[in-house]
Amino acid sequence: MTIRIRRWEPENIIFWSLKGRHIARRNLVLSTLALHLNFNVWMMWSMVVVNLPQVGFLLSGQQQFLLVAIPPLVGAFMRVIYSWIWSWVGGGTWVGLSTFLLLIPTLGVAHTVQDISTPFPVLLMIGALCGFGGGASASHLPNTSFFYPKSAKGLAMGMNAGLGNLGVSVAQLVIPLAISVELFGWRGGEPQIWGLGNDVHGVWLQNAGYIWVAPIILIAVICLLYAHDLPKLKMTPRDQFEIMKHPHTWYVGILYLGSYGTFLGFSMAYPLLARYLFPSTNATALAFVGPMLCALSRPIGGWCGDRIGGGVTTMLCNAAMGLACLGLYFSLPEQGTEGSFIAFFLLFQVMFLAAGIGNGSSYQLAPKVHLIEAGMKASANGQSMAEAYAIGGRRGAAAMNISSVLAALGGFFIPKSFGSSLEWFNSFLPAFVMFLGFYIFCTAIAWFHYARRSAPLHC
Repeated sequence: MTIRIRRWEPENIIFWSLKGRHIARRNLVLSTLALHLNFNVWMMWSMVVVNLPQVGFLLSGQQQFLLVAIPPLVGAFMRVIYSWIWSWVGGGTWVGLSTFLLLIPTLGVAHTVQDISTPFPVLLMIGALCGFGGGASASHLPNTSFFYPKSAKGLAMGMNAGLGNLGVSVAQLVIPLAISVELFGWRGGEPQIWGLGNDVHGVWLQNAGYIWVAPIILIAVICLLYAHDLPKLKMTPRDQFEIMKHPHTWYVGILYLGSYGTFLGFSMAYPLLARYLFPSTNATALAFVGPMLCALSRPIGGWCGDRIGGGVTTMLCNAAMGLACLGLYFSLPEQGTEGSFIAFFLLFQVMFLAAGIGNGSSYQLAPKVHLIEAGMKASANGQSMAEAYAIGGRRGAAAMNISSVLAALGGFFIPKSFGSSLEWFNSFLPAFVMFLGFYIFCTAIAWFHYARRSAPLHC
């Protein structure tokens, strides 16, 4: 089983140089691999849903957007549980065990998509099971943060989350290829007939689930053998409730919702949105590009947060997302115009890039804000810096958990907003207007609380 550590002092330079850095890097790699798989599974369902009508499932547009919104919603609630259970089980142990849980949704999807008579409530349940993949960030990232000193937390969490988030892009790239060929012979089941206009061919939608089974088992076993468990923090739901009383928990949570919620929500909704707006264009073939940009740019956001300042970086990223959202208005096929897919696609890439950088810069605000505040109180009350670090670290971990829960809800609200906008107004424009208003709000929060030089917690 995992290796248990009794003493861990990342701020001790000697300890960090001789022993800590090597152990931290090993656990960062293992956590990142496992988190990547979790995002593969979390995104899997949205890539399946976009193909369901073409193989014979009878679904309305509202039902399709609801199906892709369910995994993020369940993932958000799973994060509430994951955010404290890892501290009782052990960080490394939980990384391995939670990876094994991914076998449930992968096998469930592979079985369900082979029967076009499957009722809609069952499809919703399968989508909910994919939400297991959404809970992992709430355990992986806080665990990773405890392995690193304050000066390296931003980059470490940016690498962990960024390469983990890359699982979204990988799923969007790999799944269309996997379902187009017979990978598992007779064991994988019969193909379905996919048809849209004159394009008719066979697909194996069940491959979208089966392809992850072997990697899940392999990574889970490696994590259980070689990951480390730090001294147990034993965080409880009470810690979450206590930190919810702190106003900065909500400020940072809203900022992380603005960036990570954008990444997740638009990643889930983009394939369906592009197919509705530009039906003559094979937009799903390019669906992986935006999430890939977002994931790869997240470490840049962590680095900018460490070097430039999390508040300034987050403010600029929200402003950029707002401008991109405004530009999308001119690319949409509204009022009889055909719109511009090229402009639509490029503006989405700007939004994904800004969201990725904002992910890294806004998420590392949670531990930094609470560490800075704990240090300020320690100086005023005569406490030691070691004690302040322990208090601030615990509060920061709890605040990160709240942020991750709020951010995952973006994956529900964005697809659901598009579905509701389509049903109520027969247009996606009202949804984009609402998102623009939210980005303006986030820009103001980042500037007032963390970016301006006179802010009490300028960081």
